Order: sequence, then C-alpha cells, then structure tokens
Amino acid sequence: MKLRIKTTYKHSGDAKLNMLTLRILESLKDNPYFPNPTPARSELEKAFQEFQLAASVAGRFDRTRVSAKNDKKVILLQLLSDLVAYVEATSLGDKTMLLSSGFDITGIKSDTTTLQPIKTLTVETNAAGQAITRVNRVSGARSYVHQYTSDPITSDSVWVSETSTERQHTFNNLPSVTKCWFRVIAVGRRQSVYSPPVARVIQ
Repeated sequence: MKLRIKTTYKHSGDAKLNMLTLRILESLKDNPYFPNPTPARSELEKAFQEFQLAASVAGRFDRTRVSAKNDKKVILLQLLSDLVAYVEATSLGDKTMLLSSGFDITGIKSDTTTLQPIKTLTVETNAAGQAITRVNRVSGARSYVHQYTSDPITSDSVWVSETSTERQHTFNNLPSVTKCWFRVIAVGRRQSVYSPPVARVIQ
C-alpha cells in the first residue's frame, strides 16, 4: 500500500490544528528533503500566526471575532492542503521523506506519548544583553522552542523563537535595561506543552 498523508487534520479542533501546524513548521525548518516547499514555510508561518492571534481574541460568544477566526482557519487549512499535495508529489511514497514533513501518515502507528507539563523555567541574565533559558528534559519531546517577547504580554505580543533539540538555549544581543518575558515549548510527535512565562530585566 502506498503511504499517504492523513487528512484528518481538516476536521480537527483548534488545539490539535495548532499542535500539528507547529510540528510541521519545525519539521520543515532546514529540511533537506523539502528545501523549497510549496507553499513556502514563511507563508504557512504567517497564516498560522494570524490564526493564533484571531483565536486568542475570539472568545466564546463574540460571533464577529469567532467568524474572523474561522476565516483565518480556512486559509491555514488550504495552505496545509496545498503543502500535502507538494509533499506527496515530491516524496513519491517514500516513508522517511513523508515522516520528515511533520504530517501524520496512513499505515504508520502514531506515537501517543503524552508530554508531561513543564512546571519550571529557569532564566539566567548574568551577562549584558544575554539570557539563558533552561527547562528539565521532557520525555518524548523532539525539540524545544525557546521564545521571548517584550513586556507586557498581550494578545498582540510577537514572540521571537529559536528552535533547538536542547532544553537550554542562549539568547544574545537582547536590549539592555529592558524587561522581557521568556517561555519554552516542548514539541512532541502529536503534542506540545508550554512552560509558564518568566520575566527578567536584561542587563
């Protein structure tokens, strides 16, 4: 049987769609199998951020904002469908290539490892313009997304992200005498978990 990408994401809730898209974005970063994906990774990332922002302000009873969020979701789903077509056409059923895309695949048993919550985030700011983020190892995590944003945290906050396979990361050239918030996302096969945000004043 020819391996194909599962399209059940089209009917997923917002939380599952967020996790899948985040995993795909991380998987496509510097992916040698898909160096120039169609649509481009940057286009998918932009649509994902707009969907997340719309979802964060939608609420449960504001019909206008919920409708706007759903419009952004349609755009994101269409880009994912276009990406599915590209990945399948490029991989020609190759298992390794398909798996490297971050999508779920038919005929492959999914990893159902449940990631444990990140309870503590340590942030060291002992050097000028520098911050070191560190969390305990999360069993089942494939990568860690280290992020920071300027104070205060709002629905419009833009988080600067650095992805690594390491649970510790060093940010350099941060603005001095500025309060920043930090967090870490552990990304697994089918799940991601966030650390609590931590604020520090950069030296």
